[in-house]
Amino acid sequence: MNRIAIIGLSGSGKSTFANKLSKKLNRPVIHLDKEYWTSEWEKRYKSFDDWKDFQRGLVKQNSWIIDGDYSKSRHIRLDRADTIIFFDIPKWRCLWRAFIRIFSRTQPFDKPEGIKEKIDWALIKHILSYSKNKARKSVEAYRKKCQIFTVRNNREINHLLDQLSGYKK
Repeated sequence: MNRIAIIGLSGSGKSTFANKLSKKLNRPVIHLDKEYWTSEWEKRYKSFDDWKDFQRGLVKQNSWIIDGDYSKSRHIRLDRADTIIFFDIPKWRCLWRAFIRIFSRTQPFDKPEGIKEKIDWALIKHILSYSKNKARKSVEAYRKKCQIFTVRNNREINHLLDQLSGYKK
C-alpha cells in the first residue's frame, strides 16, 4: 500500500481523509486541486495535455496518496495505484459540505495559498451531474490489479481509516 488514489465527488471528504491517512501511514499526500488551480481559481495548466503530463510525473514516485477525482485523467492515477479508495457519498451530502465550506474562515489546506472557498453553479452542476456509475465502473476495472475500498458514509470512512492504520510499509 504505497500508491493510494482517492476519488469521489467534491465535498465527499477525500482531502480530509487523505491528510489523516498520510499521517498514519507516513506517505506524502498530493491534493490535485492545489496543483490544478491558481489562487485566483484559474487553471494552472495551458492545456489538458500539460495537466496529464504533470500527473504522469506525480505517479512515477514510489509512494503517494493522491486525492482528487478529475475523471478525464483519473486513469493516469488508477493505472499506477496499488490501492483505490472510492468515496461513494450521497450527492446531497457533498452539496451540503461544499456549501458549509464557504463559511470557513481558514485557508483550505487542499487548495493553493490565498484561495477562498466558493460555491458556484459550475460546482453545483458538477456535483449533480457526476456519474457515480461511471466512476464505479472505472474503479471496478482495476479490481484484479489492486485493493479497492468503497466508503459510503462517515462511519465507513472512520472504520477504513482505523483499518488502514495498521499498514506501514
